[in-house]
Amino acid sequence: MIDNGAGSGRGGQPPEDDGTTVAQWLDGLAAGARLGPKAGQVRQVLTTQPTFGSYATADEVAARAGVNRATVVRFAQSLGFDGWPGFQAELRAAHLSRRFDPGTPSGAEGGRLAASLARDAQNLRELERSFDFGTARAVVRAIRDARRTLVLASGTHAVAASALAMVAASRGFPVEYEDRGGPRLANALAGLEAGDCVVAWSFWQHYRETAAALRVARTAGAVTCVITDTRHAPPALEAAHVLVIPTEGVANIQSMTAATSVAYGLLAELLATDPAASRAAARRVSGVWHELGLFAEDEPARGEPGTDGGAPAARPG
Repeated sequence: MIDNGAGSGRGGQPPEDDGTTVAQWLDGLAAGARLGPKAGQVRQVLTTQPTFGSYATADEVAARAGVNRATVVRFAQSLGFDGWPGFQAELRAAHLSRRFDPGTPSGAEGGRLAASLARDAQNLRELERSFDFGTARAVVRAIRDARRTLVLASGTHAVAASALAMVAASRGFPVEYEDRGGPRLANALAGLEAGDCVVAWSFWQHYRETAAALRVARTAGAVTCVITDTRHAPPALEAAHVLVIPTEGVANIQSMTAATSVAYGLLAELLATDPAASRAAARRVSGVWHELGLFAEDEPARGEPGTDGGAPAARPG
């Protein structure tokens, strides 16, 4: 859904790369403008989540800011634009012009590390406030009921996806993970049929293969699910269930903290659907891991019982 009037009241000229951040760019636009508290909420979202704001619809920004769509449109108009599309085009240009800039060192205690932790904490608060628990439970049901579930991700998007797939498989669910793309992805998709499930993780910028894989899965009759950062992302258009989460980081680095939290939340809900089976599967997997000697044994500290003058204790066998 878009606003009427895509033209920009400022001539549609993208801001030049003059070293300003999106926050500073917005401050310049807002200088002299009379913005109320609700407009301030919109401004806060766009300042702290410029990647999201660069591609989200007016409705999505409104939902994340806790206002209605008309407030978002009025915010754009108050800054001299005809509507949301015109404003968003320049917001996107301002953001993209600085996307590889790591920022300047901070003199504050903790520096950029502290800023990164604070950004992640804000993302988690936003996630808790705006998360679609109903859709999340639909994703869990799709995985639980599927003959086979294929989890897809590429690049850094795989951080959370791999955790979901590995833990679910270790608890007895028929879940496979594919992050290699190309022929291996094609072979994995070729085996899909009705009753299967595909869960893809895709955030700005989106890989073509992910959207194509979901399209193939949907055609095969599989239930398609996407965890992403905007509903109009190409992969989201191919999905039956879409979870939108914040991924904004500092220094123009996308953060997978909220995505990882979602992965473990989905797992907690999934394992709770059959606790007895989950426990039994975990015991079997743990036994195999021990049999293969995958775990490192704890060594006693120097001077503790089991040591001889600080030398490591001998292991049986």
